[in-house]
Amino acid sequence: MYKRQTKDISVIVQGAINKNETIKCLQSIRQYLPGAEIILSTWEGSNITDLDYDNLILSKDPGAAIIEKSAQKVVYNNINRQLLSTQAGLEKASRRYAMKVRSDLILTSDRFLDYFDKFQARTDNYTLFNRKIIVPALFTRFNIKCDNLYERIKIPFHVSDWWLFGLRGDLNTYFCNTKLAEEPYFTEYFTKEENKHKNTPYGKTKFKFSPEQYFGYSCFARNFKDIYMEDAADYSDELMEKFRECLVNNFIVLEFAQSGIYLNKYPYSKNEKFSGDQYIGLYNFYRYEFEYKRICDKNYQMTSRRQKIFEDENFGYNLLRIYKHISKLLEPSANFLQKLEQIFIGIPFSLISFLFKYRK
Repeated sequence: MYKRQTKDISVIVQGAINKNETIKCLQSIRQYLPGAEIILSTWEGSNITDLDYDNLILSKDPGAAIIEKSAQKVVYNNINRQLLSTQAGLEKASRRYAMKVRSDLILTSDRFLDYFDKFQARTDNYTLFNRKIIVPALFTRFNIKCDNLYERIKIPFHVSDWWLFGLRGDLNTYFCNTKLAEEPYFTEYFTKEENKHKNTPYGKTKFKFSPEQYFGYSCFARNFKDIYMEDAADYSDELMEKFRECLVNNFIVLEFAQSGIYLNKYPYSKNEKFSGDQYIGLYNFYRYEFEYKRICDKNYQMTSRRQKIFEDENFGYNLLRIYKHISKLLEPSANFLQKLEQIFIGIPFSLISFLFKYRK
């Protein structure tokens, strides 16, 4: 796809309006995707003054179940909000290509388009879309370190939902036949007596699937009869291999260095290593290239350098802890005491620990 064809793209900007971030999001789309159709898909009653878009969809808010509630904050599961606003936007889209983005994402370039014609080799297994869909590495996962278990747990079909780009028909295939989650049962799934004994990868968060996993699994289970998951605790090696084939045959995974797209809410979205040890469990660009070469094209010449953090998980975990403390120091929301804690405790202790273990 050539960059001059950006007029052939419908961009669905979906979700709640965050005035400062949504304005920046829309401006960045106008700047880097000139001529693209911008569809703003949000909720009735939203403040949409001074927002630059071509088409507006105001849906009735389906609501959200509560994941966590404390005196300090309430965390909601916005799975149905995301799904409904995305489906409504895709229904309105009129161009050949479509891009679904969160309403607080920022584009700094259009370089993700350079990758649309790459990684075209496929196998006969689990090829679904007409062309591969581009997604970000954050948070396209294959495992996660659970907060109540020591080991990393596999999480099949966890494809990032921050943004997706591809043929409009392919994004419709991915999203538009997915049913809304049955709430609050979906979000409270692992609190139910019959499910309490299971090891959910998400620790204290008790939803049946994460939103990303629900969208990914639902799509491929609809189209391939041999793909079945009872819930997020269902993560066999066989299922993981099916997911790997689904991923490399249907998606292209990019980091910020390749895409130029980031989220202010997560400062490490400009350098994924600063997400800390969870970087090990991402389908970052290196790991995507590795799996693509293994499954699709054995003659493919990898562009990423070999990285010891993937070959030696303990080494990677300890090194990335340093990155994570540096990231916390640089967070705009960190107060003075939090910054001091990282300067005098977090960074020095993680660095000393790393040097002690790998002082050869």
